[in-house]
Amino acid sequence: MSYFQKLLVTNHLSSHDGRPLWRYFLTEPDFQELRKTLSYAKPYYIDARDAALYYAEWWKRNYNGGSPNKESVFDSIGGNIRYNYNYNEFYQIAKKGGQMLGLKWIVKQNTLRFKTLLLQGGLPLTHISGNQGGYLNFLLAVLEEQPETIEDFIFQPHIINHLPVSSRNDTIYENCFEIVRSILNKESVYDDLLNSDDTLKSISSQLKIRANQLERKTRLTKPKNYWLMSKIDEKVHIHLTLGLASVYTKEGLANILGIEIDESEYQFYLNDKLICVFKRLHSGSYKTDWFNQENHNWDGEDSLPNTYVIADGKQTTIHDFIQINPSLDKPTLWSKYSESEWRLIKGNGSTDKSAAILMPSNWESENESQQVEVLDDKLLWLEFEGEIQIKKNKEQRTYLSDVESFDWTIESRKPQWMQKSSMPVVRSRFNIFLYDVSNKIIPSSKYQVWIKANRVGLDWRELSEVKILPLGCIDVKIEVNGLTAYDLIYNIGNLSIENTETDIDKALITANGLGGMVMNLLETPLVNINHQNNQFALIVNTEHSKIPPMVKGSLGIGTQRKLHFQMESPFQGMALVDKDGNIINERHTLSLRNLFGLRILTTPGRESILSLKNKVNSEVKISKSIIPAYQPLIAYRDEMVRLFYLADAMDHRNRICLELREGNLIKNYELSGFSHTLEINPREGVVELLNSNDTLELFAIPMNDRLKEVSAIPLIKEAAYYKVPTHEYVKQWIIISSKEDGNQLMPRFINMDPIDEGLKPDERIKTYGKQLLESSFDADIWKQLLDLFTICSKNGYDIPFSTFDQFRALTSSSKVAAKAFLFISVNQGDQETLLQKDIPEMEKDLGICFHWIAKDDWDSALNEIFDFYKVEPINYQHFIALISGYMKENGFDKIFRSMMGSSVKFPAISHMRINDLRAKLGERVLKELPGLRPPTTSNYNIPVDQHKQVRLLVKSPIAVAESIKNSSAEHPIWGDFPYGNLIRRNIQYSQFISPNFYNETILHVLNTN
Repeated sequence: MSYFQKLLVTNHLSSHDGRPLWRYFLTEPDFQELRKTLSYAKPYYIDARDAALYYAEWWKRNYNGGSPNKESVFDSIGGNIRYNYNYNEFYQIAKKGGQMLGLKWIVKQNTLRFKTLLLQGGLPLTHISGNQGGYLNFLLAVLEEQPETIEDFIFQPHIINHLPVSSRNDTIYENCFEIVRSILNKESVYDDLLNSDDTLKSISSQLKIRANQLERKTRLTKPKNYWLMSKIDEKVHIHLTLGLASVYTKEGLANILGIEIDESEYQFYLNDKLICVFKRLHSGSYKTDWFNQENHNWDGEDSLPNTYVIADGKQTTIHDFIQINPSLDKPTLWSKYSESEWRLIKGNGSTDKSAAILMPSNWESENESQQVEVLDDKLLWLEFEGEIQIKKNKEQRTYLSDVESFDWTIESRKPQWMQKSSMPVVRSRFNIFLYDVSNKIIPSSKYQVWIKANRVGLDWRELSEVKILPLGCIDVKIEVNGLTAYDLIYNIGNLSIENTETDIDKALITANGLGGMVMNLLETPLVNINHQNNQFALIVNTEHSKIPPMVKGSLGIGTQRKLHFQMESPFQGMALVDKDGNIINERHTLSLRNLFGLRILTTPGRESILSLKNKVNSEVKISKSIIPAYQPLIAYRDEMVRLFYLADAMDHRNRICLELREGNLIKNYELSGFSHTLEINPREGVVELLNSNDTLELFAIPMNDRLKEVSAIPLIKEAAYYKVPTHEYVKQWIIISSKEDGNQLMPRFINMDPIDEGLKPDERIKTYGKQLLESSFDADIWKQLLDLFTICSKNGYDIPFSTFDQFRALTSSSKVAAKAFLFISVNQGDQETLLQKDIPEMEKDLGICFHWIAKDDWDSALNEIFDFYKVEPINYQHFIALISGYMKENGFDKIFRSMMGSSVKFPAISHMRINDLRAKLGERVLKELPGLRPPTTSNYNIPVDQHKQVRLLVKSPIAVAESIKNSSAEHPIWGDFPYGNLIRRNIQYSQFISPNFYNETILHVLNTN
């Protein structure tokens, strides 16, 4: 028996109940027993949950300063384990344990699994006990800042300096941020932890007292994006960190993006990668959903990254979101961030006590420097405190640390055709904004700005006195309180680019308004370029079946510093290309799990239509006009996912058909839901990935009604095969995989019993539906349902709920769905994630919506919950709020009030209202509406028959309202009836197409006899 199994027995649990691992409150003897269990573990016999628990306990007990790392955790175990594993193999085991336990991984621009495992230990008690005063002052200072992200305080020395130097790292910041946010939000999440230690209890008490005295402030600020350098000895690695908050107010998001906010969803892209989606909540705020899980490593490019948003099919450039870039050919200033990390600073002064300069080897200083290698280039690294000077020939620069520094933004006016540039681009004038260390605007009266053309021997001129801005590269000097900083801008004047002739493999570009500037475009093996006067003829080498995603070029005047830029690809024609510009063959099957980098190329000036439909259920078709010449395919992910769920997610035939059309030219592609399938060898008891050499982590989930606990068991890989677990009475399994680099196995049910084939799927679903309807919440079926919910929603496997027949059984009746909704909701601590992510995914996957449930069935399910949990009448409202919260989150608050008997104003569904609906949808959408619609008992004075073209959109909400009123005995939308699954999914599609009309029609019917 593993240590974790013993721990469950000690706590009278059959399985982990979702608590953070620190809530097991291990004693020191417990911890030593855990360590002993691991130190003498044999190969392949470690319970991955033990490894995850050890990470958490190490953080709580052993961490005592410095940047935590996997080696330190592993080395602290001791014993024989070091002969069987290395530190990274042990981390991989712990990561599996985290998945098995259903840990909610911290997700920002990356999934932070290492940090999540540590923070499951709560707070580093050993380290805090030795630095009590510093931690108290630090937490109080963070509390005063009322941060929304760790970036709101980690760059402010007067806050960070309270911590001992050894504690200044991301994990500590994240840990303390979570504690402070819970106190500010008056949450009790960490109360037991804070009260478990006398030192923490004292700190907690003082924090809560101060929090009650604070006046909550509204934070409006500029983006907090920064480049981090990881430097260990001579090895240097640089990556970009995006400091985005988890939630923004409408005003806050407008401030961050610099645009007006009025759409419900904004997809945010960095260099054509979808980074996150800002989704509007019912409260009006916007939640940040992260998508891209890649590190944004610097590749040596001197151009600033390109950022834009897509909303309602329209692409908008976000200027000045990232305002600084590392450099290999000029000195850059870096300030200390953690023990082995440095942050790139804009300007010549740092507020931190320690700073450093990274400079080309042709610069020199009287101070001793170290040679480092950055992307195969040899540079000099010079750490200093106070003031230091460096020089190159006659040029000299001064850098300062421990000063009141400032930051600034020069407003870019980069033209649309220029995707990236090596410095801010302006047109005949420019605006500059300065910020202090707290990110507050500095009044223009407090600073001076000077400029001069980027040539030797010219004098500085104060910007306010300059009437005509010189063309080309301009040096900018900024002076604030005796501190001087420098920048560069490039004035392109009236320069414009005209695509005189364009095709898929050739283009003729004319540059107008060059003035005295010289423009060059970079020839590559893929593109030949002929240049004459201001015209450039570009020809693609077609043998590569590749279209360059962009063309590099430069602008310059004489000896001035050149502007290096990347121009939008001028090659125009209809194709689907990957991130490198390779043309995707129509026979190549794509995957919904890996859309990153795929882009649609179209011809401007010609109508380009993208049509989507489901291969199995082709009745629904979605068409979109494509406006930008290059459009990321992932921009249509929501529509593709919606169509994918029109058929069974577990049907291997389920595909999304994608058609690109320009006039008579048509190209067709298919997208599958998953990238890999499974081949089974029951005789040998093994499985393998079909026709693939990829390596995925596979897990087996036991399927047996006698089990009281259901969890994912990691499969051991031997050569190309994975060994299926052997069990006394479990012969049926569902095999799933982790998601790695966009690759994921389609979940597969397997039966390793050669004699008993078991029940057929339809019979299993009916059996489960009956059990869920008739059994009490303490029955095994309900415990299994909860375990399977955790596997689908929290463990990071990202698999459909329909993988399991227990969830498919929820479609059997309104009563079963009501019981399941309440039971699952009661057992979830994170209601926000449940309502905003888990429930919507379950509804799309299963083809049902919980707002269809009859009011009587809600009442019945509530009474069962009250009886089971012995709820006092005074606490009934808390459970009713689970339903009202769901309704409100989906915009059904009026419908809920009407269900509860309140008087609600509602618009009549008249000819005029339906005509308005038809006009808004347009002819193309109306022609693509499916014909299969739900039968209803009445039209409720709605002119349905006079508007046959939109009967589905009218009949669907009528059927839902009849289900809510429980007046649809003749025509239920629940259960097994002819075309029932298709009809339910068409109802969902009706809501997706016209949500306002859908809501209004339900209200009309609920309030009509």
